[in-house]
Amino acid sequence: MESGNLVILITITLLLVLAVVTLAVYVPSSPLPVVYVSKVYIISMNLTHGEPPLSYIDSLKLTHPLAYGILINEENVTAPWLGVAGLRLTLIIANATSMQYPILLKSTSVSGLRGGVEWVVNLTYPVNLMPQPLSLSGRWLVSIVASVGGFNYTVFLFITGSESLGDVLGNLTSVNGYLIEANGFKYYLWHHYLYNGSLYYGVPLPGVTVFYSWFGNDLNASFRVTSLPVVLNNLPFPSYLRYFTITLNQFYKGVLVNSTSAGVDYLLGGETDYGYRVFNISRLAPLGPLVYYSPILMLPNGSLINPSCLPMYYELTVNLGFINPAYGNVIPVTLLNEQLGVSGITVINGSLILGGYLVGYDFYNLTYVKITPLGGLLGEGVLSNACTLITLSPSDSTIRVNTVNTGYWFIMLHWLRLITPLLIHYWVR
Repeated sequence: MESGNLVILITITLLLVLAVVTLAVYVPSSPLPVVYVSKVYIISMNLTHGEPPLSYIDSLKLTHPLAYGILINEENVTAPWLGVAGLRLTLIIANATSMQYPILLKSTSVSGLRGGVEWVVNLTYPVNLMPQPLSLSGRWLVSIVASVGGFNYTVFLFITGSESLGDVLGNLTSVNGYLIEANGFKYYLWHHYLYNGSLYYGVPLPGVTVFYSWFGNDLNASFRVTSLPVVLNNLPFPSYLRYFTITLNQFYKGVLVNSTSAGVDYLLGGETDYGYRVFNISRLAPLGPLVYYSPILMLPNGSLINPSCLPMYYELTVNLGFINPAYGNVIPVTLLNEQLGVSGITVINGSLILGGYLVGYDFYNLTYVKITPLGGLLGEGVLSNACTLITLSPSDSTIRVNTVNTGYWFIMLHWLRLITPLLIHYWVR
């Protein structure tokens, strides 16, 4: 009997030793740290305002000779970096369709004096993340946001067709790069422009518009502008044009938030014989250039707002401020004051999203027209009547995945918890 109890005691002791040894072997250890990999993309561009490429302008020579004459002359005398130099610009790349996990890449930089900009995009993710981010395929939102006067204007907004993130980033870093449109065609980013008789290679921002206002005595074929002051009658044309100025004011919720002014562009005037070589009308004053940013605004919460839903309007004023020869003081005379609305959303080929262009009145043709780089040649297509177009979730450029590593030690502790009551039971007996 005593030998039997001794055997039981030895057995229990061995089991306890085994449990202790087992516990010692599978002592809980710190989970292995997640290993991350980083890929850096340098995206460099020569930015231009939203003027049409030279190849497009040349295609209008026979079919739209008037538009061709205006565009080719205006482009040749206007620096392509006007309106884009010295801007604080943020490049954003994000999912536009549902994928395995969200991606939001952002990089901010300031453009140089000639519109050159360089963004550094850092993509960081766990090395064992599957599928790999660069291989993710779907539609991607690519946008450029400019900070001007306290507002964030989305000056480039594009939703690609189906392609991988690696292809998007690769093409953005290439001088000959392109984005795939929703219809499968390629949207090339870089184009040639004519400036001062030479070619310039750059990437246009459709949301930055530079325009001129051709001002003369005729409102249309039947009516004339109010006669100029008598003191100007003795001054030869175009000497008195130095007294003309044009101003574009932007109002938001009734408050003036931005203002830009210009005088007569004598280069453009001389090149066109003051409008005669283009319009067959003499003594036209090309006032400008003026710059405005299409108000597809990005709010602090990441929402992109339809311009037609904004409490915003513009005011265009042509003033004549001449010096009174009798007293030497400047006499201001307002020749034209026009309130301009903004257009809604336009989509090109299902991918390039435009909107917020000024809608002015063409007094000569007695019709409304969008003041855009292409004027009345811009095709239309309503994207959405909703006030919120897109909302980007707050995030950073790092893809992180929460992982739990249980390991063998958890399994052994669970086994010990089950067998301990049995050991105690036999020991008590």
